[in-house]
Amino acid sequence: MSDLLTLSCPSCAGLLEVSEGNTNTVCLNCDTPLLLEGVVNRYILESEITSTDAIRIVRRKLEEMSSGVFSGCRVRKPFLSYVPFWILSCRVDGYVFGVKPVYKERKVISAADNEGGGPQTNLVRTIKQRKGIRAEEHQISNGFKVVVSAAHLEPLGIPSLGASSQMGLSGMVLVGKESRLPLKIFDSKTLPREAHVVDPAVSINQAKEESEKYIQRILAGSGVGLEQRSMYLAVTGTREKLVHYPLWVVEYMLNEKAYRIVVDGFSGKILKGVFPPDSDHWKKVCQVLGSVWAGLVPILILLLFSGLLQAGPVLMFVILSIYGLGAVSARFLKMAKKNAGMDSLI
Repeated sequence: MSDLLTLSCPSCAGLLEVSEGNTNTVCLNCDTPLLLEGVVNRYILESEITSTDAIRIVRRKLEEMSSGVFSGCRVRKPFLSYVPFWILSCRVDGYVFGVKPVYKERKVISAADNEGGGPQTNLVRTIKQRKGIRAEEHQISNGFKVVVSAAHLEPLGIPSLGASSQMGLSGMVLVGKESRLPLKIFDSKTLPREAHVVDPAVSINQAKEESEKYIQRILAGSGVGLEQRSMYLAVTGTREKLVHYPLWVVEYMLNEKAYRIVVDGFSGKILKGVFPPDSDHWKKVCQVLGSVWAGLVPILILLLFSGLLQAGPVLMFVILSIYGLGAVSARFLKMAKKNAGMDSLI
């Protein structure tokens, strides 16, 4: 993949080769300095972990969910993908105008019949009556940072980010609050050999539309309760940049079934993944139920040899207790078996 843009010089019509992310250049034919407008800076956030680290992270998570399961897994070599995300930031200032209803409360006394035939009782109710309106205005002053996926991420097993989803990858540093990330100008020549760069499939105009929808949805809650509401907004400080974010994809096989886990290449956290069923849960339930029934057997033997079971009430109580405990045990075993056969999702 090339990171060069081919343009023509406005002075001599010569060809220009400009690296993406650069905002100025000099024509090699006529030495004319040029300022490129409308160019979006393109950055890359290098991975802080290696493929070995990614496997270790997955192994710890697997052992945490089901002890000893990793030894039966066939792990493929992880591959590193630099996934593009649009980051659009701006500041929105303005006002929301409208009128707010004004109510007056008054108490009303009404008589209620007594069902027992006694004297009537008086009920006091509070009634709100609208008596007018009051003009109000609310100031809006918010900074926004919207992250929009510049490629379709579903093939990786993770959701795309847009106007309707900003927390789909809550563990990713890029989605969190504004932070100083060690971004570098994108240069394909400096990328590691095993890295796979995903080309942007979403244009900047599409990303702006998603950003506007998200901001409008958030600001729709301003001035709730106002009637005849009108809004005046001014958007300033708009900035856009394209960031290639590192994601490690780890795939493994267990019992002839494939699983995939996505690891954040910067923070080392697991963002999304599918994990095999937890067999330990089934074993623990069986151990608990076995202990309960093992403790019940000596009590039944003691009651049998003591002759207490010959009494009708005692015998009925023992039968109902055994029946109830058996029903509960069967229910727990059914639930544990169902959970032991279901994959865990993150």
